Amino acid sequence: MTSSLALIRVGVGVRGFYGYLYTGRFVKTLLIRAHPQLEDWFKPSKGPVPKLIHITPLYKSRGDKVECIYSYANCKSSRRLIKCVEPPTIIELNGDYYFYIGLYESDIKGIDIVSKLLNYVECFEFIKQRVCVETESIEVVNPLIPAGDIARRVIDSKGVKVVFSSPVLLRDPLKTRRRQKTFIPSPMNVFAVPIYTKLYLAGGIKKGVYRRELLRVHRLFNETYTVFKTARVKWIYYTDKPIPALVGYVNYRLDIDYLKHLEEQGINVEDWLGNIMAYAITLGVGTGRATGFGHVEIKPIQPAT
Repeated sequence: MTSSLALIRVGVGVRGFYGYLYTGRFVKTLLIRAHPQLEDWFKPSKGPVPKLIHITPLYKSRGDKVECIYSYANCKSSRRLIKCVEPPTIIELNGDYYFYIGLYESDIKGIDIVSKLLNYVECFEFIKQRVCVETESIEVVNPLIPAGDIARRVIDSKGVKVVFSSPVLLRDPLKTRRRQKTFIPSPMNVFAVPIYTKLYLAGGIKKGVYRRELLRVHRLFNETYTVFKTARVKWIYYTDKPIPALVGYVNYRLDIDYLKHLEEQGINVEDWLGNIMAYAITLGVGTGRATGFGHVEIKPIQPAT
């Protein structure tokens, strides 16, 4: 059985919800209702197995801009206590939205999900409210095609912009504690999960190979001085309490000397980067990717002058 990456964009009409909500929860609920087999895919992974499905919150187009829909508040953490100076923002779902599903196809195929969502119409109880959903459009993308083009343009422009399209929960790949979070959007922390997943699916994880790949990304990309202005922490309401996550974007510049070093070693950097970026835009970055966190958009940036 062949397996591949698939990225599905689903347009939906949603009506009937008003309250506090991280809309990734809602997307997960409607997907399981439409396709009950997906419930097993959303269960926590055990051991070294990476999560092979990724969803996003709902997005709303507002003219030329896109808004990711979720509740948040202005909070601070002090001595293990979280203090919020205001209540979380209220979400009202009443209109047209869209979301993404990314998956590595094996037991579940993108075509199966599309068939279940096609013409899907249902009203159901969600957080004690009657919410109605109707599928309006579905588009399936092979992420390897745009990722290859992005990698080529990134090398040409000598820089890359990673947009956190949904809030991101990063983890330090070199820390031994599984739940060791980090809020430093270094290239290694951002691309750790795509690299891990790529290696795992290619035949398993060897620590030496994994660390070599992390080091390559760490040496190839340099954070710009704007990193702490363009990326910031935001307190997201996922269930009944706020959690800190990264939003915004980060720019990296390529180390030209190291790029040449990799090429002199016979490494096809365009293919290597294209594969990592395909996993990033399909399965997300960081943790919580199956609940709507970690969706990214990757694009080249203009050369430094």
